[in-house]
Parts: sequence; structure tokens; C-alpha cells
Amino acid sequence: MLIKEVPRIKPNTRNLANYVLKKSVKIGGNILVDTGNVNESAKTIELDFNSRLTAKQKSNEMHYIVSFEEQHQDISDDKLMLIGNELIKRHFGDNRNFLIAVHRDTNNPHLHLVMENRDFDNKPFYKKDNYRGLESLAQKLEKKHFLKNEKISESRNDPDPTRLNYASKQYENRTGQESDEKKYKNELKSILANAKTPEALFQAMGAEGYIIRANKSKTDHARLSGYYISRGSTSIKPSSIGFQMSKLIEKYKVDENGIVELILRYESPLPPDELGGISSSPGPAPKPKPNRRESLYTKFQTSDGVNYTSKNEKYKASFTVLPNSVSFINPNEMSIKAGLQALLEQGSKGPFYLTGSEDFKRKTWLVSAIMGLEVSNYQPTQSDLSALFERVKANQEKYPKTKIKLLETHLEALKKEGLAIDTMLETPVSFSSLFKPDPHQTNNQPENKEKIEMKNNNTKSAPITNQPQKTRADLLFDDMDTDNKLLKSFSKKKATTVDGLPDLNPIKPDWS
Repeated sequence: MLIKEVPRIKPNTRNLANYVLKKSVKIGGNILVDTGNVNESAKTIELDFNSRLTAKQKSNEMHYIVSFEEQHQDISDDKLMLIGNELIKRHFGDNRNFLIAVHRDTNNPHLHLVMENRDFDNKPFYKKDNYRGLESLAQKLEKKHFLKNEKISESRNDPDPTRLNYASKQYENRTGQESDEKKYKNELKSILANAKTPEALFQAMGAEGYIIRANKSKTDHARLSGYYISRGSTSIKPSSIGFQMSKLIEKYKVDENGIVELILRYESPLPPDELGGISSSPGPAPKPKPNRRESLYTKFQTSDGVNYTSKNEKYKASFTVLPNSVSFINPNEMSIKAGLQALLEQGSKGPFYLTGSEDFKRKTWLVSAIMGLEVSNYQPTQSDLSALFERVKANQEKYPKTKIKLLETHLEALKKEGLAIDTMLETPVSFSSLFKPDPHQTNNQPENKEKIEMKNNNTKSAPITNQPQKTRADLLFDDMDTDNKLLKSFSKKKATTVDGLPDLNPIKPDWS
């Protein structure tokens, strides 16, 4: 059992209650909820919570998620609700407004706990060592209710756990895939474990593609205050994996000057600024009204409406907006998106013409495709289309209509790349069904299990592992990979002959 607090960066009690209630299969707590009108109930909850909100508080709500290792069939809604009520009563106190919702929309069941920060005596919740208290209570509840804890016990006993930032945690929770940050941190831990000397450590980091940059002291530029590690677009804080200078000095028994010398010796030079540009034909009047919630305004700042810089000092991305064109310095996906939004505000609709490196064009094509826009001078490759598919699939709840539109627009481009389209797409098919399990895939294991139990109730069947069924779109990309491998295999064997037989030339299929 794992309990985690969800930080309320931009609190919105109504939206939170809406989400928790709509996806629930069972609701508990002491808050009256009209299941026939969830929107009105969410609005009432927000008004009630905010009525006791003080001037110093940004939010009067608390949100926790309780995850379980049990499969859905192994634990009932009533037992989940019992655990949730006991958790609130013993740790937070049930003398406050609280809502418990059972969700079963992921691989394992989980609970959402939404509580008012202030109790019925108008006292705000505060508990010293809140997380340690929750962890201790979780272990007691696991024993009391005979809950599984194999996975969580591994992390509890890990003397050096891998800590991730909020964005990486959200990515892993949303996609179920390992984030780049976690992957790189685990790689670096392995490098540190195998490096016998500090010089071998820095050599190995460079060989694996990690970039090392020194942090010079603001008061004394001749002195280092530390350093940081990066790979691709992922920046890694050395202290989060035990790589800080003090730890290296302790491990390798060297002085600070020795570590500083190695950092400066293996420091990577700053790359030259990357440049890129987007241009289009003049847009029709009237121009659309600016949307202040777009990235152009929320992520970037400008004093003249022409030159934009990132509000986050960590990013060096900037761009300049001119009539019908935008020029970029060190562009990333966020700045490209903001630049396209600036062109849209001018009335431009595309197609957009790109200048710059192939990497810039690829990134711009991906961003524009997600925005539903067209680029005129970049032909996407299969890997580009696969990246688009994965990006849209991972965020399909965020923009379901865009997902369908993108697939309808870009799947045809696969034919231009000389790739086979699966026969299932030759007949009319709803593109929204591409993300549903293929009906032709069958799983007879539950039937087999039932037959065994009927034959002998005392016989325990082998554990059944339900393999996730692939969607139509997944199968499509699997088939494309197979086609490519077969064509490459034919090409390699083309010159090979067998004694007494002529050369065999494979027939190249016509994809048109």
C-alpha cells in the first residue's frame, strides 16, 4: 500500500471533486453527494470549503491517493472503503469534511481522499513528521488487512532510493513507462558503483554521453560551488544520486581541489546557440483575440511584444516575433509552440515554412502536428510518425478530438514512406477505435480457470497473468516494423546464390 499527497499547485476544489466523483465506482465519507448531478455536488463542495478559507490560505483542501498492489478481483470496494475510513480516522481525524472515492481505471485499484484542511473546530491540519506517520500507519494497515507490499517493501528497504522530480513522477503515473530522469539516474548509480577512481568516474560519464558543467560561485568566480549533470534535455542534480562533491571526496578519499580539477578537466564546452525560423504567408483579417492562457503568455515574458524570453531562468530559449515570421535561439518544444501561437495571433493559418537544422524541423513538425497545423517543407519519417503516435496516445485524455484528427491526417503519410498499411485500415473504421483492444485477440484463460474449478474445487489453478491486449494502432506499428525487417532481410540476401539456381530477386510490393 502506497500513500502519496498530491500537491495542489493551482488549487481548484470544484475540478478536483468533479474528477474524483466522475471516475469513482464507490463513494464514501461525510459529504453529501448527488450522484445524479456530480457537477452541482462539486460546486457545492468548493463553496463549502472556500467559506472557511482564510486570507493567508491558498487552498482549504487536501488530496491524497492510496494505491494498492492487489488486482481488482482480489479486493472489494467495501474493503477499500473500510481501509480509507480507518486511515482518515487514525491520521487526519474524522472531525472534518472528507470524501473517499474508489477508482478502478488503472491496472490496480486506488483510493482518492479529498479532505477539508480545517476541521469542525476551524483548526487547520498539522502533524509533525506527517509522511513518517503515514508510512508507519500504512505498514500497520497492511498487516491488519493482509495487504500485499512486495513492491513497496523494496523501496522502503532501499538505502539509496531514486528520487524523481514532479514532472517525471507525473509522466510515469500517466504512461506507466520509465522516465528519462529515472533511467539516467540508475545508469549513473551503476557507473559510480563500478568506478574505482574519481577519474574513471568522470571518464565513464563522458563516454556514456553525460554532459558535465561547473557551477561557479557568484561571489568568487575562481571557486566552484558545485556542478550539474545533463543528458539530452534532462538535467540531473548530483545530490539527488549521491554524486555531490562532498560524497565523492568521502568515497574516493581525495581533497576538494582534486575533485574540482576533474570537474574542470571533463567539463563540456557550451554548445553554440541553435537557430531556427518559422514563416508563413500573411493571414486573413480579422486577427483572433489573444488567449492569455496560452504558453505564449504563461511561459514567456516580453517588454515590447517582439522579443520573448522564458520565465524560467533554467531555459535559454528565446524568440523574436516579426510580421509573418518567428526566429528562435536555442528552441525547445515549448518555445516553438509559443512561436506558432504568436503567428496564429497574427492571423496566419499555415502551412508554415521552416529554416534551420533537421532537428529543429523535426521538433517543429511534431509540435505543429499536435496543434493540428501543417508544415510545408518537412517530410516526416516513420520514427517521427511513431513519436507522434506515442505522444498522442500518452495524452489521449488531454485532447481526444485532436488524437482522431491527427491520425486521420498523418497515417496516410506512411504510404509515402513505402510502408505497408494493415488491411484492417482498408475498410472504413472509426479512428477512435484504434486505441481499443483488437476484437480479434482472444483470451480464453478465464474460461479454462472456470472449468478447472468446476472439475475439482480443491485444485488450485496456476496463477493467471492477463497480458494487455494490443490496440489496433499498436498492431499497425508492429506490422510496419515487421515489414521493414523483412525488406531489409530480402535486400541482404539478394546477392546470395545457391549452386545451380539463379539469383532470387524479391518482388517489391507496390504501396501506391
